[in-house]
Amino acid sequence: MDLLTVSFMRHVLLAGVLVALGLAPLSVYVVLRRIVFVGATVAEISSAGVALAILFNLEPFPVALILTILTFLGFSRAADNPRLPLETLIGMLYAGGSATAVLLIAKSPRGEGDILNVLFGNTLTVPLPLFWMMVIAFGTLLAIQYLAYKEFLITAYDPDMARALGIRVELWNTIFYVALGVAVAIAIRGVGALLAFTLLVAPGAAALCVVASLGPAFILATVVGVAATVAAIAASYWLDLLAGPTIVAILAVVFGFSYLWVATRRA
Repeated sequence: MDLLTVSFMRHVLLAGVLVALGLAPLSVYVVLRRIVFVGATVAEISSAGVALAILFNLEPFPVALILTILTFLGFSRAADNPRLPLETLIGMLYAGGSATAVLLIAKSPRGEGDILNVLFGNTLTVPLPLFWMMVIAFGTLLAIQYLAYKEFLITAYDPDMARALGIRVELWNTIFYVALGVAVAIAIRGVGALLAFTLLVAPGAAALCVVASLGPAFILATVVGVAATVAAIAASYWLDLLAGPTIVAILAVVFGFSYLWVATRRA
């Protein structure tokens, strides 16, 4: 508990827990929709957005946020297009975002530090307004997930059945991807792309390995995300490690044990 007496560690702990609460429940939908590489793609798009903003002396975060939301809107349209597999759009946006980021960085020498901050994050430098933005945005997203639980779940799990039940799949896909875009953009700004991507996949994947029903999977994913974040931040304090990579490593270990557990049971 002595780490709570250190002001900057309280700062890191609050940022990590807020992002875990925001992304861990969404990770179940991400795994169910088979879009696990969306986080990596959006990281490249965000990097390109930050580089573009720096090149034209603009504020990086709004540019990255707008590009992220537009990217997720593109994903929502591809999800409804039977002729264009979603994986195709994800792959092309990943390649295009990576190339654009590199080219823009080459034209903006002073942008390298900002790009590294986006890619790897720095929980020590999260400004107070961003904390409040996290609270409002993630709180709103949790409320939306609770109120639209049935629509989100059935459109992710079985869109054909959703259409048969009269649910407007295209509308709910758009709502989901916009919500996901806002969550990812804010998370990347706060803790970096690597940690945001891991929290968007690992908790949900681990939960779905362990539990059979989808309802408890959301609760377990949230518990896994928050517990791993708190444990990793404590370990990083005691062992003098970087907080972000430590959280990623612990989440990877948790998923590994979950995967081995279900593989052993099936064997």
